[in-house]
Amino acid sequence: MDLARSTGSDALFSAKGLVIVITGGGTEFLSTSIHTRSLSYRCSDLYGRAHPYPSSPFPGIGLAFAKSLLNAQAKKVYILGRRLSVLQASAAFIDPSAAVVTAIQCSVTDQASVAAAAAQIEREVGFVDVLINNAGISGPEHRSAYAATDIKQVSEILSGSWEKWEGTFATNTASVVGVSAAFLPLLEKGNERRGWKSGKLEAGGKGRERDVEVARRNGFEEGDLRLSQILTVASIAGLMRNVAHGLAYCASKAGAIHLGKILASMLAPWGIRSNVIAPGVFPSEMTEGAKLRWSFNEIPANRQGVFEEMAGLILHLVGQSGGYKNGAVEVIDGGRLSVYPASY
Repeated sequence: MDLARSTGSDALFSAKGLVIVITGGGTEFLSTSIHTRSLSYRCSDLYGRAHPYPSSPFPGIGLAFAKSLLNAQAKKVYILGRRLSVLQASAAFIDPSAAVVTAIQCSVTDQASVAAAAAQIEREVGFVDVLINNAGISGPEHRSAYAATDIKQVSEILSGSWEKWEGTFATNTASVVGVSAAFLPLLEKGNERRGWKSGKLEAGGKGRERDVEVARRNGFEEGDLRLSQILTVASIAGLMRNVAHGLAYCASKAGAIHLGKILASMLAPWGIRSNVIAPGVFPSEMTEGAKLRWSFNEIPANRQGVFEEMAGLILHLVGQSGGYKNGAVEVIDGGRLSVYPASY
């Protein structure tokens, strides 16, 4: 084994040859100071040398994923969302050549819409290596309950906007299962392309067989042992008792985290992994207007997260360095959970 080659950053954190699908990949946040930054960082920028703290925010987590994966040599990146014009603008912004990033209009709460997106991707490339469930909405707000002066106010605040809970759970929680289900056949085909034998393994039996020659023909080395993966982007709101955005948002993200872990167990016999990302405060449409600097008792890092930190995490998870992870919850919050009451 060539350790210098196999442990280099460009091997450990590469998306080379992968087909990746990202829901919630578009944003209108492009109108902010994002234009003051190139978002051109490659793996060597993130892991090969120190990089100064940038002052400008990045344009939403999904778009940051797409850009970093493009730079890490992904074969194809599909960004899915409801607003076609926003998706197309986002795709053009990060990939002007349109060679890698493709926008597909899709509502994650509409089964037919998700099936149509999966069918298009199957026609165009025939497989998926990584599905990133990133779509999310905030839902009704309830933080004003903390400032209530009598119990009736608390009652009114908590009972208001009850009808909006359904939409929050449909997007943030139920879609994790619905979208994942639609892409399972393509994720299995992604495994086959890397030489792994498809099908269900029986408990106590031998491990999954692999045809290394098939993997090599498709550009994957023998030492690249990655299996297809579902990544669910939840939130630390699902892990703490403090209300962020609203009760529906917190509960829906807690559900998303648990579903991500359940999928890891349910899909283990099929060779499909499932991991969860639980971000803290990062610049996006949802957090636009939030302060950039925080006191240590709110976020010990004293700031929001930045693009390089989220890019580094996604490249780790899709790269060979994250290939042994399954059922994990990756918290990236600047220490926020360390200073707020946890949900457990």
